[in-house]
Amino acid sequence: MAVIDGWRVKLFCQAIGEDDPVYRDPNAARAAGHPACPVPPTFLKAVEGDHFSSAQLMSLLRVPLRGVLHAEQSFDHLAPVYVGDQIEVSRKVADIFDKKNGAFTFIVVDTHYFRAGQAVANSRQTILVRNALEGT
Repeated sequence: MAVIDGWRVKLFCQAIGEDDPVYRDPNAARAAGHPACPVPPTFLKAVEGDHFSSAQLMSLLRVPLRGVLHAEQSFDHLAPVYVGDQIEVSRKVADIFDKKNGAFTFIVVDTHYFRAGQAVANSRQTILVRNALEGT
């Protein structure tokens, strides 16, 4: 369980160059019709990392971090997430497949985000592993 911290959302916004006050000023958020400051759409990646990071997942799968790239990630937002919300994260490996005769392994991870047992978002991340092949 992760509690969405306003200070962390503010730092995240600074890091990505998001300057909309609705994400950091409770008064601006209320004026825009929100009960609290919402989080930017990709902030859930930071919450995911707190719960069970991709690095932890790679360790569990015995994949060395050397050669690992975050290839892509998409989000499906089902409900707004706000500062102060308690978010539960569930992750699972959905698929693992090779390409280029084993030179690349792709690991697809599905993540589900819940607030009070209700789904608020889903994401699908693709991790690329560049494999060292014999003779190269």
